[in-house]
Amino acid sequence: MKKLLLLIMMTLGLYASDVNWIASYEKAIEMAKTEKKPMLLFMNKPGCGSCAYMKENVFADKDVVAYLKENYISVSLDIHTNDAPKAFQAQVTPVFHFVNNDGSIIQATLIGGKTAPFFLKLLKQASASAK
Repeated sequence: MKKLLLLIMMTLGLYASDVNWIASYEKAIEMAKTEKKPMLLFMNKPGCGSCAYMKENVFADKDVVAYLKENYISVSLDIHTNDAPKAFQAQVTPVFHFVNNDGSIIQATLIGGKTAPFFLKLLKQASASAK
């Protein structure tokens, strides 16, 4: 019984550390307005090695996950099928847009995979500049 309880607690702990990705720009912008938070738009596609690296390493980092949960609405969109405005569309991946809750860009768009410490620094800079 103790082993089962420990297994359940460990499983819940893993799910608690995941980024809460929204798969719709329209839904995310409404949430951003309501929660008064900026958005991180992660433009990606299946088969992208750098996208997989970001998902497996950076978006699994406990500090990055905690910062995103507290300070951003996190949006993950496939570049081939998404509802984002034309200004946010991408031809390469991964692309990251840091967006105010009114839909305007906070800072320069970021292209390519990054390390967790570097990405966390960018998240903090962008949220400090958000409207």
